[in-house]
Amino acid sequence: MPLQRRQFLTSLFFASLLPTTAFSRPDLTRTMGTTLADRGSPLYRFENFRVTSEDGERHYRVWLAIPHSAPPEQGYSSVTLLDGNAVLHHLQEDWLAPLSENALPVLIMVGYDTDLLFDVVARQRDYTPALPGEGLIPDPRRPERLGGGADAFLTLLENHIKPEVQKRARLNLAQQSLWGHSFGGLFALYALASPSSTFTRYIPVSPATYWHNHAIDHYLKDTPSPAQVWLARGTDEVRVTPDMDDAAIARLKQQGSDAFMITVQTLAQHTPLQVHWKPFPGLGHGAMLPASLPDALAIASGKTPPGWNPHPTQS
Repeated sequence: MPLQRRQFLTSLFFASLLPTTAFSRPDLTRTMGTTLADRGSPLYRFENFRVTSEDGERHYRVWLAIPHSAPPEQGYSSVTLLDGNAVLHHLQEDWLAPLSENALPVLIMVGYDTDLLFDVVARQRDYTPALPGEGLIPDPRRPERLGGGADAFLTLLENHIKPEVQKRARLNLAQQSLWGHSFGGLFALYALASPSSTFTRYIPVSPATYWHNHAIDHYLKDTPSPAQVWLARGTDEVRVTPDMDDAAIARLKQQGSDAFMITVQTLAQHTPLQVHWKPFPGLGHGAMLPASLPDALAIASGKTPPGWNPHPTQS
């Protein structure tokens, strides 16, 4: 499909996700509350540490869930989960129990040093890429928010957070997964294309590929290193407004599906990648964050959860 049509479809899709009413926005005052780390788990022990960005402007709290069971000979597999405060808020024992005890992954939940579920200003800066040679980019909708810091954040993950985790749990460096939702899913795609990333599995959920006029396309055109990619989205990731009739809603849903499959097809063209994809029926954008987590944990443990499709050219 021509690039111009691809960008048109993707623009229409993600324009439908932009929040314009209080109803469509997440509650940014919501706090973590009591979590599984407080309640305790028979499978995992929890600990945390803090990290500061190189410029001293952003402060992170990294929550670790480390299996009680001894590590395999090669070390534990791991999954780095962005928006770590929200992830820990949603994390349930029922999601962990089905995992094989000898394949339990270390959970690396990278959040911000706040009790809020989201630090929207910091995550936008950290999770979004700039084009080569660009500096930080003001969000055209909210100029007080900057983006374009994905490269610096990837450096923080690789050079500071991962080495600290390794001091606390022996990891299998050949089994490292990265999960992210929305801007976090966009960051997962950016990391996939970056030669400095050491992740081996990428789980981009509802990735915000519209960012900065599809800047991510610049990075995805190059052949990345071998990796597994697991892409997911909800089938109802559209912003419904009162003026829309059923036909308009249906068109937006189809455009969203088309844009998602374009990303799947683009990645499947790179033979080093093993690409899987999954639609989540009836789910909207925000609901995809918690809904995708059980599958992400299973994928990180080496399983293929139900409903995931290998790309036809790779099956």
